[in-house]
Order: sequence, then C-alpha cells, then structure tokens
Amino acid sequence: MVLVAAAVGVSVMGWFLSPHITELMRVARDCAATNFMVHRGSKKKLEKLVQDLEEIKRLLDPASTTFVNNQSKLDRLWQLKEDIHEVEEILDLFQLEIHDVQSTGIYIFKNKKVSGQLVKVVKTIGETREKARDLQQGAPSSSLILARPETGHNPVMNKGSFFGYHDKYDQLVKMLWPQPIGNKVEGKKIPLVIAILGHAGMGKTELARQAYRDAKGKFDRRIWVHAYGKNTESDLLKEIWKSVAGREPVGEMNVTCLQRELEKLLAPQRCLLVLDDVWNHESATHEVERKHAWQALDLFTRCAQDGSRIVMTTRAKICSATFKADATIFLDGIKDKEMTFLLNHTANGTTENSDQGVQERIDRQVPKLKGSPLAAVEIGEDLKKKTTSKEKCDIIDDIESHLGTVYQDHLFTYRYLPPHLQRCFQFCSIFPYNWRFEPGKLSKMWMALGFVEEKAHPRVGNGVSSMEDVARGYFDDLVDRSLFQLEQSKGGGDKQARYVIHEQIHWMIRMASANNCISISGDSTSVAKTSIPATVRHLSVASNCLDELRKKHPSWVLNKLRTLLVLKNDDDSKSSTVDKGILKLFKGVRVLDLTAATDLTHLPGTIHNLKHVRYLGLPSTMRNLCDEVTELLFLQTFSLDGKKQNTCRLQRFPKHMNRLVNMRHLDIDMECIANISGIGRMAKLQGPIEFKAVRASEKEGHAVSELEGMDSLRGTLSIKGLDAVPSKEEAMKARLEQKSAVKVLKLEWGPPDPRRVNGGPADSDAVAVLEGLQPHRGLHELRITRYPGATSPSWLGVKMERLTSLYLRNCRKLNALPVLGELPCLELLDVKELSCVERIEGGFCGAGMFPKLKKVVLDDMPRLLSWGDMPKLALPELAEVNIVDCPRLSSLSGLEHCVCPLSLRVKGLTAITPENLPAIFSTGVSSYKFH
Repeated sequence: MVLVAAAVGVSVMGWFLSPHITELMRVARDCAATNFMVHRGSKKKLEKLVQDLEEIKRLLDPASTTFVNNQSKLDRLWQLKEDIHEVEEILDLFQLEIHDVQSTGIYIFKNKKVSGQLVKVVKTIGETREKARDLQQGAPSSSLILARPETGHNPVMNKGSFFGYHDKYDQLVKMLWPQPIGNKVEGKKIPLVIAILGHAGMGKTELARQAYRDAKGKFDRRIWVHAYGKNTESDLLKEIWKSVAGREPVGEMNVTCLQRELEKLLAPQRCLLVLDDVWNHESATHEVERKHAWQALDLFTRCAQDGSRIVMTTRAKICSATFKADATIFLDGIKDKEMTFLLNHTANGTTENSDQGVQERIDRQVPKLKGSPLAAVEIGEDLKKKTTSKEKCDIIDDIESHLGTVYQDHLFTYRYLPPHLQRCFQFCSIFPYNWRFEPGKLSKMWMALGFVEEKAHPRVGNGVSSMEDVARGYFDDLVDRSLFQLEQSKGGGDKQARYVIHEQIHWMIRMASANNCISISGDSTSVAKTSIPATVRHLSVASNCLDELRKKHPSWVLNKLRTLLVLKNDDDSKSSTVDKGILKLFKGVRVLDLTAATDLTHLPGTIHNLKHVRYLGLPSTMRNLCDEVTELLFLQTFSLDGKKQNTCRLQRFPKHMNRLVNMRHLDIDMECIANISGIGRMAKLQGPIEFKAVRASEKEGHAVSELEGMDSLRGTLSIKGLDAVPSKEEAMKARLEQKSAVKVLKLEWGPPDPRRVNGGPADSDAVAVLEGLQPHRGLHELRITRYPGATSPSWLGVKMERLTSLYLRNCRKLNALPVLGELPCLELLDVKELSCVERIEGGFCGAGMFPKLKKVVLDDMPRLLSWGDMPKLALPELAEVNIVDCPRLSSLSGLEHCVCPLSLRVKGLTAITPENLPAIFSTGVSSYKFH
C-alpha cells in the first residue's frame, strides 16, 4: 500500500528529530574538549563532526516530510540513518577510551583502531551531509496538514441496517432529547458536550449521523461540521457559519465579525452542533494554542438557547478533554453476531447468506475483524463484487488482506503523530499482540535507545525535566491519543497499572515499522521463514528460536541490532541456551532483555563485549552475576525479573557495581542495593534504593556522606542503621533537603545493642542525628522506626508542607507525639510502640488544626492514658480511628468535636466501653466496634 510506504518514510524522518543527533553533538564536543584526547588530529576531527551533524539536523528538519515521495529517496534516508548510527558507535568507543585513561591515569589509548574509525566516520558523515542537502532540494518550505475526505451528515445505513451499538445510541439520545428546564432533568445535570470516542473504523461518525438524522424536529437548528484541521477559533467559526448560513464566509470576516453574525443566528434557538472528526492540534507549540478552537464552542454555549447540545467524534481522549466534554461514549466494536449481520447486509441486502459454505467461513473469520463496522462493510463490499462461491470463499479465507481501507485509516493516526511519538510507538511493534505494557519499563527502554531528551515537557511541572519525567509524558501522550488503553484490573496482589494496544492498531504499526522492527515467534522454523532486512534495528524473538537465528543470519546483520528482546516460547519447546556464542553476535545492542530466558542462571563473562548496552533485563532464575557486568559503562537500567514477586535469589553480586556511573535504575532486591560499596559514585541513581549506614570501622555498607551528591534520587529512599551515624554534622552531609524528587523517606535505627549499658546510642546523639536528616518540604510520606530519642525534630511539625502520611514505629523513648497540626496535607497518622507517651492533648495541634487528617492508628502504647480535649474543628475530615493494645487508655474525649461520621475500631482496651464513649457515638451517625 502506498500509505504504508509513506508511513515508513515519516518514521525515518521522525528519527532525525530524535535526540540522537543533538546528543551526538554534545558527546562529540565533550570528547573534543577533554585533556585526554591524545590521538593526533582527533580534536579537529571531532569538531568537524559536530559541524556536519549540525548541518544534517538543519537540512533534515522533519517539520516537512512530504518530500519523501519515492523509494529512491527513502533508501537514501535509511542510509543516512545508518551513517548516524556509525557515529554513535564510534563516540561510545571514544568515551570508553577516555574513561579508561581517567581511571588509570595512563595517558595512552589502548584501542588504536578508534582513531582510524574516526577518520572514516568523519569522511562518511561529510558525504552524508551532501546527501541530506540533495534530499532537501525541492522540499516544501512549511508543514502541510495531511488531507482527509470531508464527512457529511447523511447516514450510510438506514435504521434497518444499523447493526450494533443500540445501547450506545440509547445512551446518546437520552442526553440529547430531553427538553429540560435549564440544563437539568429530574435533578440531574444534562451533559452539554458529549464525546464519541473510538479508534478508526469503529463507527463514530455513523453513530453521530444516526442521532443527527433523528434529531430533526427535536432541535430548532441542526449544525454539522467536519472539524478535521480546524485548529483555531477562526477556522471552526467559519465552518459553523458555512453550515448555519449555507455559504462561505463573506469577504475577510474576522473572528469578531463571525461571532457577531453567529450570535444573531443562534441566540433564539435550541441547537444541536455535531463536530465530526476532531483531531488534536499536534503542531501547537504550547497549551493555549492547542486549545484555541475550543473558544468557538464557548461562543456557541453562550449564544445558543438552553437545551442546546454539542456532539463531537474523535479518536483521542485529549480532544475530548480540550473541548471539555461532560460525557464520553466509548466505541470499542460491535459483537460478532452483529458484525455478521452487517457484513451480509452489505454484501447481499439480507442478514443471512444463502450459501451455507460461505456463511460458515464468515462465522469463523468474523472475530478477526475485531468488532470494526468499517471492516465488516469493506469485506461486504468486496463480496458483493464476486459472483461465485469460490471467489467469495477466497476473500473470506484471506480476510485480513482485504482490509486496506481500515488499515489505511489506522495508518493515518500514526502519520498524524508528532515524530517523537512516532518513534516511541513504532518501537512497541516488537512486542507480541495483547502484550501488557508497564509504562516504567517501556520508558526505560526508550531512554536507553536515545528516544528521550532531558528537557522540558508540558506535563512536567515544578521545573523537573528528567528523562524519566519526559518519557512518562510521552507515554501519557500516547494514552491520551487512545493508542494505549488501560487494562481492566483482574484483582490479585499486583496492583501495577498495565496497558494494551488494540490488535488492529498493533497490526498497523507492524506494517509501518517493518523495515525497522521485526518480531519472530512460533517454533524454530519461523526463523527460516522470516527475512531480517539490513535496515532492522529492533528485534524480538522467541527463546526457542535463538539457535536458528544464529545459524541463518550473518553476524553483520545481528551486530547492527539496537534491541534484542527474548520472548517466552509459544509452546512448551525447549529454550535455546544464552551462551557466549549468542551474546557476541549482538555487539551493538542498547536494549538487551533476557527476562524470558528462564533457563539462564549464570550470565556469560562475554557480556562485557556488549559495550553499548544501556538496558539489561535478566530472568528471576539468575544466581550468579559475573564481575564483567561492571564493565558496561553506559548501563542505565539493570532489571532482575521477579523483584516484585520476591522470587529473585542472586547468590553472587559483583563487588564493583559503583563503577557504573551512568546507572539510573537498579530494579533489583533492596538487599543487593544496600550491599553496593561506594554507592555515592552512582550519582545518577534514581530509586527506590535502600541505604545501609555503617561506622567507619565496618566494611560492608555506606557512609551517610555518600548520599551527598546523589541528588537524582527519586521515589523511595530508605536509610537503615542510623545508630552508626555519630553526629548531626555527619547526618547533614546526606543533604536530604536537596533530594527534591524523593517522595517517601524511611529512617530506621538498629535494634538496641545489649552489650551497651544504655541499650543503644545516647538520646542526645540520636536527636541531633534526626535533626540533621531534615528532608525537603515536598516529601509525601515519612516513616521513622526505632528512633531512640526523647524529642521530635524541629522540622517535623512546620516544614513538611506536602506530607500526607506519617508512620512512627517503635520509638520507645519518645515522650510525646510531635506537634503536627500545622501539616496542611497530613491524611494518615500511624503510631505504634511508643512506650513513653501518656497523653494526647490539644498541644498536639500546635497553633493549627488537621484540615485533611482522615485516619489515625494507635497501636501498642502501654502508658497512654487519654486522648484529651482538642480544639473545636481541629479534626474536620477525621473518618477512621483504630486503637489496639492500649490497656490503660480510659478517655477519648478528643473525638467529641469530630465533624464527619466516624468509624472507631477498638481492640485490647479494658477501660473503654460503649458507655463511656463520646456523645457523637450515641447519635447513630458515627459507629464503633469492639474486638
């Protein structure tokens, strides 16, 4: 298909906008600037390389991609991409050489080939620049909006042939037909803007047409607008004017004039406005510009009479959000039986096929159409043209190859994406159908492949612009465009959100990416049937196919791969062994995911030959992690499957993991992380991590000062063994105030040492240490365990503006609860084993109150006598109180002024009975339960 080839061209062009070239220029500049650049002439060659890369990036500006209009130019683009990849590899090698020189202090480069390769690459990239200049000739000067056929309001199907979606239609008309007083019916607000959302070919326009037809006589005026490409208020107002006035805008009607004229026409009438085929304004440079068109609807809602409605059809959730839809009707396909009726009715005018053989084939093949009405109509139209049973059976047996219109429509969705989303989504084609995507894991792979820049993104607030934030922003953008769908929860212990791709869309991106991404599944014979083009850079393969892959494909093809994803076998056949022979074939990989290679227990030492790898995923069966892993200088993510299920059991962990200074994510057991010595060198490490503080005399663990430069930490930070920290000054070296991306902080002292007279460190020492561990103000959750001090830190009550959860555990010398009333966001207070606390009183609130506190847990507090009076309105949101094993507690008068209905659960209290509970429990609004 022509559109498929065009989509491939766009994806190649989109790659040139990727961070690859920008990052390569940065690396080349850094290499040229180093004092260790000892190869003769290397500095000048690298500077020349930067100039050529900058010129290529300028010439191949993907703002216009329409010049990729023939196979010859497309082939040249692939060659340009290959040349850029070679530059990337040689710069990796230069960085490794410089790192070796810096580490050893020996000013001699070991690999003499690097200099020769640089000479070759500089020559090649100079030729590449000239190719880019030739390609650019004749290119349009500005971006063109992709053309789409204009839709009309006349239904394709009459009522008798409108199969499926009857429940959706009923849902829609119930929101349209009522004649409300104002905008309410039976006390319920009627939606003003209703979005019909669904993928290409799902019947959105036809459903809107059916409602538009039946709305005749129920509205004073019906207005149908084909909204595609109408990205400004002026564009949309002109289309509304054309539909209302029946003619083009007169002269140079500006927005003000259009508003005035439309207000005259619409003001006294109850109107139905249908905006068909609404698309996101992808070329908008900022949020305000993207929402310009919505202002036209604002005029409509102000001018039209109460009871007017707006219906919009769109493929993307982001559009329904932009146009502020009050309700959404999601179309995800009609049932197989209805598909059969629609297909037959299109083919021969009846819902049944008189030819039993043809009908049986239709019944078997219809599920492949995935509920798409457009697909049923397309197959029906093809069958209508055939006269013999054999011709019809041939179409049905090969039904997927007759869906050109459907897949072209899906491809249009892909082409319309911005280039950075094109390349990220294209990569997803190497995963199998129905794959359950984890956003975090996929984002890390995108980062490893250089698809993500560390720069600002519209979703990223508070000045944070890490690659992780930007990558997650890309993923959310694809969700907003309905290309990923959240998988419905099936229960169970794993609560992590996972997403799926609709099968037809998955099929489409496989077509669009066939020259760049390949997936091989099935048995070993699948390898023999699959050709891997020289342009392919991303490969997924079933683990039982690896041996055959090695036999069939030459090493020069496999060496150029950037991704190797090993998948589980489709059957129970034996997996191939991942040995040193296989690993050496993939020297160019950036992403190596072997999590499905469940026979793998020891990683071959030849892993060090994969010098470019950024993402390494291993199965939970791993027992021995070789020292050679620490030679993978560029490694950003090391992931061990089974971490979440606690099934990974590494018996040997390399001693020098701290050499991996580019590491951002260690997705392994916390215990392993706690044993990495010199972890402070890994300054880019994100988290969650467990930090094990030790005394200077101890060998295993960390000095708390190692945290000083680790300001990239985010998520959860756990610091154990704080009894080993001698002073406030030492604690302050951790600089926790600078770790602004850490959201959960766990501070834990060790158990009391029975050999010491006082059972642990002096109280004053612990108080000083905790004072020095002041976190940043944006922390969400704080857990303090076995703190042996008598008083709370000064920062806890007033400098934790976003703290939502506080856990105090086994702080047996703490003589009073901290003053927490000035924490505006605190929702949960969970206190356990505070042996010295005797009373909770009004001072607990300080000068403030608990505006958001919803739950309090008091557990194992043997000396607690009372929860005394609290200021009125101190606990306006408190809804749940659990009290366990507080045997001396005799008063709960502090709950008397609770405003919300309160649920009290009590266990192990002898002095509290239903009779002496506060009065709020006698009204029936609040409840209690004794265990």
